[in-house]
Amino acid sequence: MSAAATSIVRFLTAPALKRRDFDAIRLVAVALLSLGAGTVAAAPQWQSTEEIAKVAEDYLSGRLGPSAKRTSVEAGVLDPRHLLAHCSSPIEPFLRRGTRISARTIVGVRCTGNKPWKVYVPVNVIFTDTVFVAARTLPRGHLLTAADLVTEERDVTRLASGYVSSKDELVGQRLKSQLLAGRILTPKLLQADKAIRRGQSVTLVVRRGDISIQMGGKALVDGAIGQRIRVENSNSGRVVEGIVRSQEHVEVLLAAGNQFFHAKPKVSPKVADTRSSNNDR
Repeated sequence: MSAAATSIVRFLTAPALKRRDFDAIRLVAVALLSLGAGTVAAAPQWQSTEEIAKVAEDYLSGRLGPSAKRTSVEAGVLDPRHLLAHCSSPIEPFLRRGTRISARTIVGVRCTGNKPWKVYVPVNVIFTDTVFVAARTLPRGHLLTAADLVTEERDVTRLASGYVSSKDELVGQRLKSQLLAGRILTPKLLQADKAIRRGQSVTLVVRRGDISIQMGGKALVDGAIGQRIRVENSNSGRVVEGIVRSQEHVEVLLAAGNQFFHAKPKVSPKVADTRSSNNDR
């Protein structure tokens, strides 16, 4: 028995108690009640918003799969004034039917206890990747070289126009505007340098399986590496489309059954009457 309880028993069993003795008993009793109340933790009345956010984050992280090593999630801040009764059972996260995980995903958290409730938590999904950035400030019209580029790990979640992940796709491109040091190279900032000019003589390359055939042609429009342009076969006069592969070569795109070699052949005046074309020589 504690010393305080012993004192109370002694006062109660004494033969004669004075008023001041009763006052002392009352003070001791109040002290005991206070001590007893402090030893019992009061159950929380409201559900912690921090716990709700953590449950939403953990749930979405588990749904990302193998890509999670380059992805992080961060729940939005919930209004602390949003009072939800403390759940008598573990709270449960969920995704609404048809929800696709994106840069901003809404995760539901619900309580199925004695006082059920449901709340939706916005969770930001941050994707990181290796990107190319400008090593220094570059002027408008600058032709990019390998020395102009460095790689960094950056958040690419909100790059609406995408980003370039291959150095080969950047070298030789021309800047549409000034580029500050450290800025990510995106397609909208680039303008391919013209490799072929309109009217230029080019070599047309036609591939069928393992067979490759070359012939002369003329570019009808300007074209950059990898760009599709219209070209004219100098032999037949037929206009076809091709992809610029270098400053001299255009790979002709052929559809099934295409008669690229013999359609509309040019006929010289000397052989017109015999219905022979230059292709027969």
